Amino acid sequence: METTIAWLSAETPGIDGGGGRRRQFHQVRVLLERGIGVHAATLEGPQDDASLRALCPVVRFRPGRLRPGRELARFLRDLRPERAVVAHVESVPHVRSALSGIPFLLDFHNVNSRWHAAHGEEDEAERWRRDEQEALRAAAAATACSAEEAAALGGGVEVAGHGVAPAEWPASALAPEREPAAALFGSWEHGPNAAAGRWLAAEIWPAVRAEMPHARLLLAGTGAPPAALLALPGVEHLGRADSLAELLGRVRVALVPIRNGIGARVKFGEALASGAAVVSTTEGAEGFDAAGAFARADGAEAFARACVELLRDEERARALGAAGRRLALERLTWERTTEPIVRRR
Repeated sequence: METTIAWLSAETPGIDGGGGRRRQFHQVRVLLERGIGVHAATLEGPQDDASLRALCPVVRFRPGRLRPGRELARFLRDLRPERAVVAHVESVPHVRSALSGIPFLLDFHNVNSRWHAAHGEEDEAERWRRDEQEALRAAAAATACSAEEAAALGGGVEVAGHGVAPAEWPASALAPEREPAAALFGSWEHGPNAAAGRWLAAEIWPAVRAEMPHARLLLAGTGAPPAALLALPGVEHLGRADSLAELLGRVRVALVPIRNGIGARVKFGEALASGAAVVSTTEGAEGFDAAGAFARADGAEAFARACVELLRDEERARALGAAGRRLALERLTWERTTEPIVRRR
């Protein structure tokens, strides 16, 4: 008999959404491909559910932190799932009382206590620690997106890392000749991405242009990049890319200049899959075992120097990009990274 899982989330999984929404979309897809029945319940709101509905049945429920909404309670009563997956610790208050008697796996996308502690916000960190530990006690199992995030939660949390879908990164998207340009992508409404853009504007891109006056930086993603970055010479804002694979497939270098991120970065694995040579901070690459497949650079001077060297050296950039793409498409697929959740079905 097919196992039936209820997938519960305060955000709506979607193939065209941000990193967390894409993570959930592909996790649901993998579970279905393994013969596990998935029925999803997500919070009502503006997020599009069309791609999720193409995979599985979906209901939307109203937020209710003290008692479950009628839609959610009815959904679980009628479905009678053997198990549930709750995506994001923030979802737990909305669904916990409705899950009485149903064992659930809690998939942490972000460990908020760790992020606040790193920023010296100890009161907020302590509040989140209490919430996270309470949620862990209620859950039958838990996963996190990196070893660092799992360690911050204590023992017993498995790692279900971020992945890539090889079908989204076809060889046909790779240009025969890559432009000597760099690209930076992501939602500019996300705080860590905006902070990365400001750092790039203040300390990195001017140093790159001083060495390479004709260097170009292509910005992709929803929202408005920092004005200071847009004002610099050689910077072009493309908005949301119709095909990220084709955009990154034509540039020589992809940048991941994240210093104060939360969770692990879906964008890092996608940058590797593109075949561009990736320059990333250590924090930008957190959660990925990719040593030798990208250029690691943490300070502004080192980051600028790595960009210049790869923009100038086409052969080296091609070799590094090929190594990153090979690693991503062979070892970082969602089929592999979702395995801890599959095992807990």
